[in-house]
Amino acid sequence: MKYFYAFYLIICFVSCKAKSNLTPEKTGDVTTILCPEDGVCTFEILENSALKNKIDHLGSIYPEIVPGNTLVAKFEYKKNNDINLQDSSYREELYIELDKSNPEIETENLKNENLFFARWCYCKGQTGFYKINKGKLKVVKISEKDYQINLSFIIDEVPQIINKINYNFSLQ
Repeated sequence: MKYFYAFYLIICFVSCKAKSNLTPEKTGDVTTILCPEDGVCTFEILENSALKNKIDHLGSIYPEIVPGNTLVAKFEYKKNNDINLQDSSYREELYIELDKSNPEIETENLKNENLFFARWCYCKGQTGFYKINKGKLKVVKISEKDYQINLSFIIDEVPQIINKINYNFSLQ
Protein backbone atom coordinates (compact mmCIF):
# COMPACT_ATOMS: atom_id res chain seq x y z
CA MET A 1 0.00 0.00 0.00
CA LYS A 2 2.94 2.36 0.68
CA TYR A 3 4.12 1.87 -2.90
CA PHE A 4 0.69 2.75 -4.22
CA TYR A 5 0.64 6.07 -2.32
CA ALA A 6 4.22 6.88 -3.36
CA PHE A 7 3.38 6.11 -6.99
CA TYR A 8 0.21 8.23 -6.76
CA LEU A 9 2.12 11.23 -5.33
CA ILE A 10 4.79 10.99 -8.03
CA ILE A 11 2.15 10.94 -10.76
CA CYS A 12 0.42 13.99 -9.21
CA PHE A 13 3.63 16.03 -9.10
CA VAL A 14 4.75 15.07 -12.59
CA SER A 15 1.40 15.79 -14.23
CA CYS A 16 1.09 19.38 -12.90
CA LYS A 17 2.34 22.00 -15.32
CA ALA A 18 1.02 25.55 -15.84
CA LYS A 19 1.60 27.89 -18.74
CA SER A 20 1.34 31.56 -17.88
CA ASN A 21 1.90 33.18 -21.25
CA LEU A 22 2.13 32.77 -24.99
CA THR A 23 5.44 32.15 -26.71
CA PRO A 24 6.12 33.03 -30.31
CA GLU A 25 7.25 30.40 -32.81
CA LYS A 26 9.05 31.42 -35.98
CA THR A 27 7.61 29.83 -39.13
CA GLY A 28 9.23 31.38 -42.17
CA ASP A 29 8.77 35.14 -42.02
CA VAL A 30 5.64 35.08 -39.86
CA THR A 31 5.48 34.93 -36.09
CA THR A 32 2.59 32.88 -34.78
CA ILE A 33 1.27 32.58 -31.26
CA LEU A 34 1.52 29.31 -29.42
CA CYS A 35 -1.63 29.23 -27.41
CA PRO A 36 -1.85 27.43 -24.05
CA GLU A 37 -2.43 23.75 -24.81
CA ASP A 38 -5.85 23.73 -23.19
CA GLY A 39 -7.44 26.31 -25.48
CA VAL A 40 -7.73 28.14 -28.78
CA CYS A 41 -6.41 31.63 -29.57
CA THR A 42 -7.52 34.06 -32.27
CA PHE A 43 -6.25 37.47 -33.38
CA GLU A 44 -8.06 39.90 -35.63
CA ILE A 45 -7.69 43.48 -36.80
CA LEU A 46 -10.87 45.55 -36.98
CA GLU A 47 -10.08 48.38 -39.39
CA ASN A 48 -12.08 51.62 -39.36
CA SER A 49 -13.07 50.89 -35.77
CA ALA A 50 -12.51 52.59 -32.44
CA LEU A 51 -12.96 51.80 -28.76
CA LYS A 52 -15.50 54.05 -27.08
CA ASN A 53 -15.17 53.90 -23.30
CA LYS A 54 -18.51 53.52 -21.55
CA ILE A 55 -19.60 53.09 -17.95
CA ASP A 56 -22.30 50.63 -16.92
CA HIS A 57 -24.94 51.12 -14.21
CA LEU A 58 -22.53 49.74 -11.58
CA GLY A 59 -19.82 52.27 -12.44
CA SER A 60 -17.55 49.79 -14.26
CA ILE A 61 -15.80 50.86 -17.44
CA TYR A 62 -16.07 48.83 -20.63
CA PRO A 63 -15.20 49.39 -24.30
CA GLU A 64 -17.69 49.45 -27.14
CA ILE A 65 -16.39 48.90 -30.67
CA VAL A 66 -17.76 51.68 -32.87
CA PRO A 67 -16.97 52.94 -36.40
CA GLY A 68 -13.95 55.23 -36.31
CA ASN A 69 -10.69 56.40 -37.87
CA THR A 70 -8.48 54.04 -35.86
CA LEU A 71 -8.09 50.29 -35.82
CA VAL A 72 -8.73 47.80 -33.05
CA ALA A 73 -6.63 44.70 -32.49
CA LYS A 74 -8.63 41.98 -30.75
CA PHE A 75 -7.02 38.91 -29.21
CA GLU A 76 -9.04 36.08 -27.69
CA TYR A 77 -8.03 33.01 -25.69
CA LYS A 78 -10.82 30.48 -25.23
CA LYS A 79 -10.14 27.58 -22.89
CA ASN A 80 -11.51 24.19 -23.93
CA ASN A 81 -14.72 23.43 -22.00
CA ASP A 82 -15.15 20.37 -19.83
CA ILE A 83 -18.38 18.88 -21.20
CA ASN A 84 -19.08 17.26 -17.82
CA LEU A 85 -19.22 20.65 -16.06
CA GLN A 86 -21.99 23.13 -16.76
CA ASP A 87 -20.08 26.33 -15.93
CA SER A 88 -16.58 25.41 -17.13
CA SER A 89 -16.28 28.00 -19.91
CA TYR A 90 -13.36 30.43 -19.61
CA ARG A 91 -12.32 33.19 -22.00
CA GLU A 92 -9.88 36.11 -21.98
CA GLU A 93 -9.93 38.97 -24.47
CA LEU A 94 -7.63 41.90 -25.21
CA TYR A 95 -8.62 45.05 -27.08
CA ILE A 96 -5.95 47.46 -28.32
CA GLU A 97 -6.77 50.69 -30.16
CA LEU A 98 -4.08 51.87 -32.61
CA ASP A 99 -3.68 54.87 -34.91
CA LYS A 100 -4.66 53.70 -38.41
CA SER A 101 -2.31 56.05 -40.28
CA ASN A 102 0.70 55.20 -38.08
CA PRO A 103 0.17 52.21 -35.77
CA GLU A 104 3.80 52.26 -34.62
CA ILE A 105 4.13 52.90 -30.89
CA GLU A 106 6.43 52.06 -28.01
CA THR A 107 5.32 52.92 -24.50
CA GLU A 108 5.26 51.71 -20.93
CA ASN A 109 2.69 54.35 -20.00
CA LEU A 110 -0.38 52.26 -20.77
CA LYS A 111 -2.69 54.47 -18.69
CA ASN A 112 -2.79 56.90 -21.62
CA GLU A 113 -3.58 54.18 -24.18
CA ASN A 114 -6.92 52.57 -24.98
CA LEU A 115 -6.23 48.96 -23.92
CA PHE A 116 -8.65 46.58 -22.22
CA PHE A 117 -8.48 43.08 -20.78
CA ALA A 118 -11.67 41.04 -20.36
CA ARG A 119 -12.13 37.88 -18.33
CA TRP A 120 -15.27 35.78 -18.82
CA CYS A 121 -15.92 32.80 -16.59
CA TYR A 122 -18.02 31.58 -13.71
CA CYS A 123 -15.74 33.40 -11.27
CA LYS A 124 -17.91 35.45 -8.95
CA GLY A 125 -16.72 39.04 -8.69
CA GLN A 126 -13.80 38.47 -11.07
CA THR A 127 -15.28 38.87 -14.55
CA GLY A 128 -15.73 41.78 -16.90
CA PHE A 129 -13.51 44.42 -18.46
CA TYR A 130 -10.38 45.86 -16.86
CA LYS A 131 -8.31 48.80 -18.12
CA ILE A 132 -4.70 47.75 -18.78
CA ASN A 133 -2.45 50.21 -16.95
CA LYS A 134 0.73 48.22 -16.25
CA GLY A 135 2.95 46.80 -18.94
CA LYS A 136 4.68 47.58 -22.21
CA LEU A 137 3.24 47.99 -25.71
CA LYS A 138 5.38 48.03 -28.83
CA VAL A 139 4.17 48.03 -32.44
CA VAL A 140 6.85 48.21 -35.15
CA LYS A 141 6.66 48.25 -38.93
CA ILE A 142 8.42 45.23 -40.46
CA SER A 143 7.50 45.80 -44.13
CA GLU A 144 5.29 48.07 -46.24
CA LYS A 145 1.99 46.72 -44.84
CA ASP A 146 3.18 44.40 -42.06
CA TYR A 147 3.58 45.19 -38.38
CA GLN A 148 4.62 43.32 -35.27
CA ILE A 149 2.77 43.86 -32.00
CA ASN A 150 4.38 43.04 -28.65
CA LEU A 151 2.36 43.51 -25.49
CA SER A 152 3.23 42.39 -21.98
CA PHE A 153 0.93 43.42 -19.17
CA ILE A 154 -0.33 42.73 -15.66
CA ILE A 155 -3.85 43.07 -14.29
CA ASP A 156 -3.85 43.49 -10.50
CA GLU A 157 -7.61 43.07 -10.05
CA VAL A 158 -8.00 39.47 -11.29
CA PRO A 159 -5.90 36.41 -12.15
CA GLN A 160 -4.97 36.07 -15.80
CA ILE A 161 -3.63 33.31 -18.05
CA ILE A 162 -2.52 35.50 -20.96
CA ASN A 163 0.01 38.18 -20.05
CA LYS A 164 2.10 38.44 -23.21
CA ILE A 165 1.36 38.66 -26.94
CA ASN A 166 3.78 38.72 -29.86
CA TYR A 167 2.07 38.74 -33.24
CA ASN A 168 2.59 39.89 -36.82
CA PHE A 169 -0.33 41.42 -38.70
CA SER A 170 -1.00 43.08 -42.05
CA LEU A 171 -3.02 46.16 -42.94
CA GLN A 172 -4.78 46.48 -46.30
